[in-house]
Amino acid sequence: MKQAHLFSLPENTIYFCSHSLGLQSKSAHLQIQQGLQEWSQSGANAWHRAKWIDLPQKIGASIAPLIGARENEVIVTDNTTLNIMKLLLSALELNSSRKVILTEKDNFPTDLYIAENVADLHNKTCKAVSAEDILNEMDENVAVILLTHVNYRSANMHDMEKINQKAKELGILTLWDLSHSVGVMPLYCSKLNVDFAVGCTYKYLNGGPGSPSFLYVNQKHHRKVKSSIHGWMGHNKPFDFSPQYQSANGVNSYLTGTPSILSMKALEGALALYEHIDLQALQHKSLLLTDYLIAQCKEHAPQLECISSSSLRGSHVGFFHYNAQAISNALIAEGVIIDYREPNLIRFGISPLVIDFEDIDKAVSILSSIMKSNHTLSEEILLLSQQ
Repeated sequence: MKQAHLFSLPENTIYFCSHSLGLQSKSAHLQIQQGLQEWSQSGANAWHRAKWIDLPQKIGASIAPLIGARENEVIVTDNTTLNIMKLLLSALELNSSRKVILTEKDNFPTDLYIAENVADLHNKTCKAVSAEDILNEMDENVAVILLTHVNYRSANMHDMEKINQKAKELGILTLWDLSHSVGVMPLYCSKLNVDFAVGCTYKYLNGGPGSPSFLYVNQKHHRKVKSSIHGWMGHNKPFDFSPQYQSANGVNSYLTGTPSILSMKALEGALALYEHIDLQALQHKSLLLTDYLIAQCKEHAPQLECISSSSLRGSHVGFFHYNAQAISNALIAEGVIIDYREPNLIRFGISPLVIDFEDIDKAVSILSSIMKSNHTLSEEILLLSQQ
């Protein structure tokens, strides 16, 4: 499963940060080089000669099977924040008589900010509740539910099927943020009748820093709703340069301005790795690796408190420790690349394409040494404070 040779990674480095920024793949590097060559050889003519103009649809079609969608339901454009806003606006237009946007208290901050922003603009209520209360808070007042499938801190995963089923029974529209799940597990947007979805591409999809987001609109809504944010690329005939807006059809209406071509080219190359990957096998390996990491840390670094679920879990693991930031810095200094999140949380992201059991053994050995040093230092500080 591990294919680290397909990525660029400094020597003596173990990369546990694909949940934050995926590694640069060699195929992404080649596609960027191709984009630069197309630019240098064709200039503005590359929009049509190299078919740059078609990249949002072409790359969207590549992402579609990764989220269990039809090709015409996915497009790549803008960033996650803006796409969440577009889709929330569409959901409120479809369910205009209802007053509530329901979300989770521990949702990713962008999702909460945008939900509150849209609610304020349209005289609606944004209601944020605990993950455990989501099902109980779903009623006929809720227009749309906005949830991140895999929690960015704990990696705990919502039961998408159960939530979607209840939403349909109550006439609630669903908007899923797939940023922490796409690329490491199979997803079933069409099968589960998801209404809307969004996701970033720079985590497990390895699209590169700031690579464009994707959005999904179930085809049953294509004739009923179009994007409320009008940009010239979302026009039905953008190159007519008409002063009057006439929206494109389907997901094409959610395009806004000129796409970022070099980022698109990098993402196009990165996605080539997924053409022959079995996502169910990938998720199975991810769960084995994260289970192994949790077990090894429990044995060799028991001071860390695992906050990730034992069953419904994504592909990263969160550990709590009062001195987490110092431990994180020490791990990074030793070549174990993880990340730290306030308050006091260490996150280990595991992409089975770049991490294996041997990497976990090495990392936990380094972590154990750091924890022993940290424990000794803490004892010394305690003794000094008592003198």
